[in-house]
Amino acid sequence: MSDLRIIHCSCVAPPQTGGLGEVPLLEVTALNERGFTAELLAPAVNQLQDAPPIRRLKTSWSYGNAASLNPSILKAAVRGADVVHLHYPFYGTAGRIARMRRRGIIRRLVITLHMDATAGGWIGSAFNFHRKFLQSRVLKSADALIVSSVDYAKHSSFAPYASGSASVVEIPFGVDEKRFSPGVAERAAFGIPTDKQVVLFVGGMDRAHAFKGVDVMLRALARLPANVFGVLVGDGALRPSYEAMAANLGIGDRVKFLGRVTDADLPKIYRSADVLAMPSVSGAEAFGLVALEAQACGIPVVATELPGVRTVVENGVTGMLVPPHDDVALAEKLKELLGNEFTRKEMAKAAIEHVNRRFTRGKHMDDLIALYRRLCASPS
Repeated sequence: MSDLRIIHCSCVAPPQTGGLGEVPLLEVTALNERGFTAELLAPAVNQLQDAPPIRRLKTSWSYGNAASLNPSILKAAVRGADVVHLHYPFYGTAGRIARMRRRGIIRRLVITLHMDATAGGWIGSAFNFHRKFLQSRVLKSADALIVSSVDYAKHSSFAPYASGSASVVEIPFGVDEKRFSPGVAERAAFGIPTDKQVVLFVGGMDRAHAFKGVDVMLRALARLPANVFGVLVGDGALRPSYEAMAANLGIGDRVKFLGRVTDADLPKIYRSADVLAMPSVSGAEAFGLVALEAQACGIPVVATELPGVRTVVENGVTGMLVPPHDDVALAEKLKELLGNEFTRKEMAKAAIEHVNRRFTRGKHMDDLIALYRRLCASPS
């Protein structure tokens, strides 16, 4: 059944940042590599152009990551597909795709539940309104709901669908273990001091990713000895405020903001770290791909104990978990790990085994394709 045509839809796609775009692109790319016909549909915003397998569709309107794909163009794009795979949330378009499934325009609908979107002000109110009055109808239109972990689903607005439903399937995200693997540190190439212990952060720095907790990490770094150096990968509108915060904390000379880096450089930067910090502060962090990437490279992780995240980082085995918003606890655990080379090496070994056992890209795709085949074997 490798002749299946699979259409993915997401509110963002690379070069836009975030797992909500990176995951579907990885899935679509892998599907094409395995002989399927697959394409990722995303809004044509900010003058972004088609970059196969990404196809940008015109929008009726867009605001932030919300967008309404042009109805007639969307209908033509999905018609005849064996499976349409929606990455949710996709405010402005998810409801339309659900209606198309109910009317039979879409044969089979799979929805990956990525996260509960969070925000302040009227945007947060809009998110809550959607969850309360519209989300159920969207999700009930799916033939299957994918969650990266049942743990996260049970502690989110997806909870009604996470227990005892035959339509809910747990398929953890995976990383390319060949690309993300142990190797020699190349600090000098990135201007990272070779005589310091390095704490790494990787994540978006725009308002949509404010939940990543960069401010928490900076306050924790300020509590650590002068021989600890922070490296931050990522970019966005909030980056200048984070740089100013580092200066105000007196650690401007102990941190380096690398901005966005190339796909080829990212594994090299992971290998240049002693520890990865993932101090996310809310349920908008549902999984933590960067934690998997770091562990695959043999780098222990200190992360926030959040549903979903705690299935990725094994506390005391592949890293350590701390409460959200707690820069004191984060600093303590970072100091503990940085001060014990033996523990770091043992965690590094366990981390690599952990990823290879449960979280590889190959295993993820095997499970996803098995789901597609099972759905397509049944009458649409």
